[in-house]
Amino acid sequence: MKRAPVRARRLSARVARDGRAIDWAAFDRGSLEGAARTKVGESWRSRMGQEHLAVGAFATLVHELAEDGCAPVVLSMLTRAACDEVRHAEICRRLAEEILGTPVAPRTKGVPSIPKHRDATATTRALLHVVEMCCLSETLTGVYLTEMLARMPEGGAKTAVESLIEDEIDHGRVGWAYLAERAQRRELAGLAEALPSMLDRTFGGVLRHAKAHPEKDDPAMEAVGYLGLSAVESVYLRTLRDVVLPGLEECGVDVRSSRKWAHQGARRA
Repeated sequence: MKRAPVRARRLSARVARDGRAIDWAAFDRGSLEGAARTKVGESWRSRMGQEHLAVGAFATLVHELAEDGCAPVVLSMLTRAACDEVRHAEICRRLAEEILGTPVAPRTKGVPSIPKHRDATATTRALLHVVEMCCLSETLTGVYLTEMLARMPEGGAKTAVESLIEDEIDHGRVGWAYLAERAQRRELAGLAEALPSMLDRTFGGVLRHAKAHPEKDDPAMEAVGYLGLSAVESVYLRTLRDVVLPGLEECGVDVRSSRKWAHQGARRA
C-alpha cells in the first residue's frame, strides 16, 4: 500500500460505485471443520458487529465535518462510507452463515463509543476523529484484508473479501485527503499530543494480545478469511511502522511521541 496521503481531487472518481458482485454459489469452506470452522465463522460474525458499529462512526464524522466544513468530495465519500458499512455487515453475516452452516440473524443494533476529546475545539475534535477512524483504523483494515487475500484461493470467499477491501482502501484514503487539507491550512493543533492514545486504541490491545497468545498459520482457516494472531501481529506492526507513522510525518505531524509508543507500548504484554 502506498504510504503517502492522497489529495481529495484524486478521490472524486470513486464517489459513485457499486460493490463487487459476489458469487455465493461458488463458496467453498474446503476442509474446514470442527472447532476451526466455528472459530472462523464466529470471527466473521464478530466482524459483522464491528462493521455495523462503523456505520455510526462514519455518521458522526459526516455530522462533524458538515458542521465544520471540508472539501465536498471528502464529505461525499464519508457519507458513502456509512452506506458501505451497512453492506459490509451483510457480507460478513453471509460469510459467517456459509462457514457455520447455520442461519445468522441479519438484524443488529448499537452505536460505537467514540472518544469525546472534551477539551478540544469542535474543529480539532473533527480532525482527531477522522484521523483515528480513517487514517488509523481503516488504513489498518485495508492492509489486513490485503494480507488475508494473499492467502486465499479463488472462490466465493475471496470475492467477498475483495468486495470489502475495495471500500476499505477508499475509507482510509479519504482520511489522508482530509488530513492533507488540514495540514495545508496549518490546522493540526492537538493531533500530535493525542496520537499515542489513538494508536493504543487502534493497535495496542491486539498487539499485546497477539504477543501473549501466538497462533500458528492454518491454511484451511486462511482459505475462508482468517489470519492467525502471529500473522495479525506482523500486519499491525508493518502498518504502523511502514504506512501510518510515515504518512502522518509526511503531513507535517510531529510523531516523535508516537514512535516512542510504537517502540515501547505496542509491544508491552
